Amino acid sequence: MEKTFLFLATVLSLFLACGQSIAGTIPVYVNEFRINGAPEQADLKSTLQMLLVSRLNNDSLATVESKSGGDLIVECSYTKAGRLFSLDAVARDRAGKVVARAFEQGGGEDDLIPAMTKLAQRLNAEITRRLSADAVSLKPDLATVPATAPLAAPQSAVPVHASDIVRPEPAVTRPANPNATRLPEALVGVARGRTLDNGGREIYALGEHALFLYHQSSEPKLIATITFADGAKPVGVDTGDMDGDGTPEVYITLVKGDSLASEIWTEKEGRLQKVAGNLPYYFRALALDGKTKKMYVQQMSTDTDFYGDVRELIKTVNGYGMGSAVKLPRFANIYNFNRFRDAAGKEYTVVVHEDGYLLVYAESGEELWRSSDKFGGCEVYVKRQDMGNTRATGSDYRWTFLEQRIFVTPENDIIVPKNQGFFVFGNNRSYKKNSVFAFAWTGATLDEKWHTKESQNYLADYDYDSAAKELILLEVVKKKGLLNEGASAIVVKKVE
Repeated sequence: MEKTFLFLATVLSLFLACGQSIAGTIPVYVNEFRINGAPEQADLKSTLQMLLVSRLNNDSLATVESKSGGDLIVECSYTKAGRLFSLDAVARDRAGKVVARAFEQGGGEDDLIPAMTKLAQRLNAEITRRLSADAVSLKPDLATVPATAPLAAPQSAVPVHASDIVRPEPAVTRPANPNATRLPEALVGVARGRTLDNGGREIYALGEHALFLYHQSSEPKLIATITFADGAKPVGVDTGDMDGDGTPEVYITLVKGDSLASEIWTEKEGRLQKVAGNLPYYFRALALDGKTKKMYVQQMSTDTDFYGDVRELIKTVNGYGMGSAVKLPRFANIYNFNRFRDAAGKEYTVVVHEDGYLLVYAESGEELWRSSDKFGGCEVYVKRQDMGNTRATGSDYRWTFLEQRIFVTPENDIIVPKNQGFFVFGNNRSYKKNSVFAFAWTGATLDEKWHTKESQNYLADYDYDSAAKELILLEVVKKKGLLNEGASAIVVKKVE
């Protein structure tokens, strides 16, 4: 009787310590599908992942968006042989122990969605059955020991030095102003201007049809507005002082039809005046290697969204032109890269891949490291006609999403944001929350230094003031709808 009581007490303590049980919900992460025996169509891996995620949530299971947040990890594959296909899934706990397996098959594309529904049902049932029958603990650091016995200290064949262990720190940023600045309209871009005499700053906010200049101190004050011509789509805003007169120019990337028609503006006596227009460039302000910020450009061709090298913007007798080129590795374009150096002066390039993974390249172009989590994520896109795209996607247009900024600080830390949201695949993007991360290169990997507290809003754009050590975040707090223009907020966070 006493042994039975001790066994029941042990099982009960495991469930209470686990934090997740069949009485609550178990966090589950679903990896992208592996594709076998079929041409890997664009977005197929993530589309299948989304289908399973949407069907796996129930009273016992709750899917999460990062592997680190899952107590169960589900690995899946899609295998095609002729007209037949097979969906196979295995769920493991954090220690790698198999908790459940399931598979479904079908005879054509019409069977795919019903098969996915059945696969999710089988996984749900098998996971619940196993947890009920075996009292599986999803936390690998919990051992099955008598309830009255103390947990023994872990033994290791290799000595662990205190200096090798870093405890997670509390949040490392704090609001510079406890009240975020709410602005009308779901904005798409932000860039900082001058620091004002009263300690505030100029903020340039880009909307879908206009540019707004605000003076922000305790309360935002709208100073000037310009509206773009019909048919012009603004997709980015940057600032830079090329002529060195102390007043930054505003560089606006504009798309008209299938071409770039960008513009440069400046502020004079409280009004915005055009400096140049109809320029065939994407603009991006970058501080390569954490040095002085410069303006860079890249062009577009009739069949390529990013054409030619990324080059420094220069001022010429006749206006503006392209200067020296920046050597870029594979997958890089003007919107998704930056460059940093290590303590020895060795040069590296960091890139956000189109699938969201963070990549680090050596100067030779060799890929040195790839993240396991996804970063970046943006809802701003360029849409161009592409009849050759019809057979593959069913659409006559090609969508190119413009990636989030990567900042490199004077200390050569890498700052990159992370937007997250369910049902984010292909051209369907609706992000719901964000964080901003800072990394340092160890010589072998990017090691996290800090990140901001997760915000329950989509991060449309951001800027970083390295002198003041402040993040200027443009968050969409209300998405645009049929009957409203949405709303945004400027949030300033001080990096400690």
